[in-house]
Amino acid sequence: MMNLIKSNFKKILYLPAYRNFLMMTVVLSIVFGAIFLFTINITQGRAFTDLTFMEMIDISFLGIDVTTIMLIIFTAMFISKDLAAGAVHTNLAITPNRRKYFISKIIFLAVLFILISITVAVLLVITSQLIASAIGVSGLSAAGSALYQIIIGSIVMVLFYTLLSAAGTFYIQSPAGGITFALAVMFLPALIKMFPEVVSDPLLVIFPENALNYFIGVGSGSFVLSAAVLLAWIIIPSVIALWIFNRIDY
Repeated sequence: MMNLIKSNFKKILYLPAYRNFLMMTVVLSIVFGAIFLFTINITQGRAFTDLTFMEMIDISFLGIDVTTIMLIIFTAMFISKDLAAGAVHTNLAITPNRRKYFISKIIFLAVLFILISITVAVLLVITSQLIASAIGVSGLSAAGSALYQIIIGSIVMVLFYTLLSAAGTFYIQSPAGGITFALAVMFLPALIKMFPEVVSDPLLVIFPENALNYFIGVGSGSFVLSAAVLLAWIIIPSVIALWIFNRIDY
């Protein structure tokens, strides 16, 4: 298992296409975080200089949404290339145990995306602090637990949607399928909210949006329920994807 995970990391390091995509993801996340911050006057009608430090953090961390979408795409591309005709025969000849192959991919992607999420989060905090210092706004030392919760919640969000993309790609056997599945889960709650509350409220309980909001610190609920919802959304599609993957005749 460890050798498979290490080989995936080597693939990321030595193949320029993967490496450049991940570097671009980090850069775009920081750039868009800064853009969201500097355009607050247009989007919300508030003066940039009137923001508190934590408000600046909240806005700049919208860059994590960029990270999430980019890594959803990366996940689907990475897995689908390994499942392409020719490549899949080589991979399964090296690792005939498909369950082991599947789990090693999931663990590798989880570790990789945790590292990338932490990197982006730290860079967003540094960028926000530099901008805040330039306009005379302080607050980093007093941010405390609120800042940590935003960082942890952002990491959870990235990890959640990328693992959904992985499960979707294994299940549908195409990058488009993995991307569509993850984005559908991401955006369906917005569509559900258009219906009356008597219809939308029961449906939103089973969707991951409220659970993710709890971890980010902008929603109510309990840790146990939120964690259970997210784990259910990860485990059930992954089990189905593994079941399908085991039965495909390549």
